[in-house]
Amino acid sequence: MKKARFELEIDSKLENLPVIANFVDEVLERFAADPASVYRVQLAVDEACTNVIKYAYGQKTGLIRLEMELIGDSLVVSVNDNGKPFDPDTIPPPDLEADLDKRRIGGLGIYFMKKLMDEVSYSFDSAAGNCLTMRKSITRTGV
Repeated sequence: MKKARFELEIDSKLENLPVIANFVDEVLERFAADPASVYRVQLAVDEACTNVIKYAYGQKTGLIRLEMELIGDSLVVSVNDNGKPFDPDTIPPPDLEADLDKRRIGGLGIYFMKKLMDEVSYSFDSAAGNCLTMRKSITRTGV
């Protein structure tokens, strides 16, 4: 089984989201991912990194380490940080049927990640920090 792996380590600043987006685009282009997969992965990674910047680090700046690996036709994206621990499984799914004025503000990022990717998992280790892993089968074009 052929593997390819790329990493980006970057400061957790909102102004770095376009740099992260460019990295994701370049890696998915190397993987010859189809446009629909690129869109889904791009949105999921943006949501994950925004959550790290806003909630894991808050007012502080830390590092985000993004790893993208292709194993066969399965893309594995890991977003690692040393901010506050946060398990996305503790957040209840949004009530999409509730009236707009009764809906909780926010909380859609995790929902989108789970809908856009095939699998989303989280782990925390006091030494390694937070690790959000997302998997998606991608269709490869021109391969």
